[in-house]
Amino acid sequence: MKPVNKKISVRVNMAQKSSLSVAGVTFKIANLYEVNHREKEPILGEIVSGNRHIRQGQIGIFHHNNFSPPSPFFVYGDLFSVPFNKTVFGILHPDGNIMPLCGNILCERVEKEYKVYIPPEQREKHLDRVVVTNPGNTPYKVGQLLFTRPYAFYEIVYNIDGKEFRVHKIHEEMVVGMLE
Repeated sequence: MKPVNKKISVRVNMAQKSSLSVAGVTFKIANLYEVNHREKEPILGEIVSGNRHIRQGQIGIFHHNNFSPPSPFFVYGDLFSVPFNKTVFGILHPDGNIMPLCGNILCERVEKEYKVYIPPEQREKHLDRVVVTNPGNTPYKVGQLLFTRPYAFYEIVYNIDGKEFRVHKIHEEMVVGMLE
C-alpha cells in the first residue's frame, strides 16, 4: 500500500506496552498497569512507506494518540496510515537518540533559581522555559533558552536494552520568545 495525502505507513506492535522488538532492537516502553496513557500506549513504529524525511525501515516515535484504539489511522492488522505532521516526533536511532521532525524540538526544562539552598529533590523547574538540546529542522540553536506557553513540554519515556531514556520535546508553535 502506498500512502497518500501526506501520510506515512507504519507497522505498530499494539502489545508494546511492556516491551517491543523492532528491527533487531528490543525497546521496553511502559508498565502494563501505568495509568498515564502517554506512557502506556504504543509510541514506536517501523516505517513501511515513508517520505523524503523518514525512510522505510526506520523506527519512528509518535504521539500515542495515533495508535490508541479506536484510531482513525488504523488500516488493518498492525498497519496504520499516519499523517506526517507534528505528531511524528522523530526518528529513533538504535543508540536511543531521537532526530526530531515536523517542527519538534528536543529540550531540557530549566530549573528555578533560589536565593537560599534547596535540596535537589525539592527544586522545581519552570513551566514556561526550556533549553534546546536538538533543534531538528527549526531555526533554533543547541543551548538556546526558549520561552514557551505554560506546560508546552511533553516528556517521552522509553527503554532500549534495559536502559531508560527520558527526553522532553516541544513543538515550535509553542515558542513565544527566545534569548539570542
